[in-house]
Amino acid sequence: MTWWALVSVAAVLIAGCSNAPSSPGSSSSSGSSAPGVSAHQVSVGAVATLSGGLAADFAPIVPGVRAYFDMVNAEGGVNGRKVVLSKVLDDGTVNNDAVTRTLIQQDHVFALVGEATAFFTGQPFLVQSGTPTFGFATENDWTPAPNLFAAYGSVIDYATTEPFFPYIAHQVGAHVAAVVAYGVPQSADECSAAVKALQEYGVNVGYTDLSVQLGGSLSSDVVHMKQAGVDFVISCLDVPGNLDLSRAIQQNGLTGVSQLWLDGYDLPTLRHYTSLMQHTYFLVQHVPFQAAKQFPGAFPGLENYIKTMDRYEPAYTYNEVAMSGWLSAALFVAGLRAAGPSPTQHKLISAINHMTNFTGGGITQPVNWEIAHVRTTSPACETFVEAVGDNFKVVFNRGRHLWVCFPTSGHVDLSHPVAAPAGTPGA
Repeated sequence: MTWWALVSVAAVLIAGCSNAPSSPGSSSSSGSSAPGVSAHQVSVGAVATLSGGLAADFAPIVPGVRAYFDMVNAEGGVNGRKVVLSKVLDDGTVNNDAVTRTLIQQDHVFALVGEATAFFTGQPFLVQSGTPTFGFATENDWTPAPNLFAAYGSVIDYATTEPFFPYIAHQVGAHVAAVVAYGVPQSADECSAAVKALQEYGVNVGYTDLSVQLGGSLSSDVVHMKQAGVDFVISCLDVPGNLDLSRAIQQNGLTGVSQLWLDGYDLPTLRHYTSLMQHTYFLVQHVPFQAAKQFPGAFPGLENYIKTMDRYEPAYTYNEVAMSGWLSAALFVAGLRAAGPSPTQHKLISAINHMTNFTGGGITQPVNWEIAHVRTTSPACETFVEAVGDNFKVVFNRGRHLWVCFPTSGHVDLSHPVAAPAGTPGA
């Protein structure tokens, strides 16, 4: 799952955005099991929120897809065919179903590679048509359909992340924690899990507010934190909310506080708000961007990502959403290769669903697509970065062993993380 997307969706829900009704349309695809496939080209489409208040959180998936396809085509394509992102449509947040049907019924694309939206209303039609679809999940509407492939796996399971909150609290020497979230499920549910886990593992939770108002003042929250002696804050807010929280912390003289944000691992944001983000920590689901320079030569998959993005889409190299696009394109191409010289949608889907250790070329923990539509893989693993000066630094690592992993069931010992699965980059 992608933390920033969940928080962004929360912000939209608070602002009162609603889904548009589904548009009418046929319940079948173009009728061919290989639409969009010609002798020399495979044509795919993308649907993303390219306009409006959420564009920054979803639109960069497209440059990530394009860069990966550009790299593949420069190397000769797949089985003699170029892979072309021929249509990219804007769902404007509320028209996902309508534009999805356009791509399938009118443009006859082979697959959707780059599905990124707050409201995935096109999901029922994609499942019904059997169209291979790749992107990232903001809710559990990518599971259990076998043709929907979300980056990092198609299931969102808050329980698997619970141990990471007390783990980081112990790592920073926290004595009293505070937890804040917006009052909608996409934000509050994750932070509720954080409160539960902190208490379970003996971290004193001195203050909670799981109903923060979008755009409201956080000074009262910080005053209560100061009175409770808080020295560690977990935030499930969006980036503007996190920045407002940091300002309130500074303005109210709450010193010696470490923070964990679930949204904001973004280099331009850090360099613009350096003073507000110092000693803020982030959970990351892939090899962090900064690992390429911290550990030169150790992560060739990440180095290839950076080199390729710098060549084709340099404005988006260090963008988390672009990384989701890259991973989506990588999985699609892996499936297309496995489908052979006469690919069909069924062959592609079947091939991917037999992949047990997809890492995006050495960027993520292995995803087992034999189970990733219905449950998460154990152990759950994360990497961590800290904002230090005007850059991020990989932390809680053991040299190039970056991953912190805990089993998804049974006993968890925070002082002894388990080994990362075989094939994990750097493990």
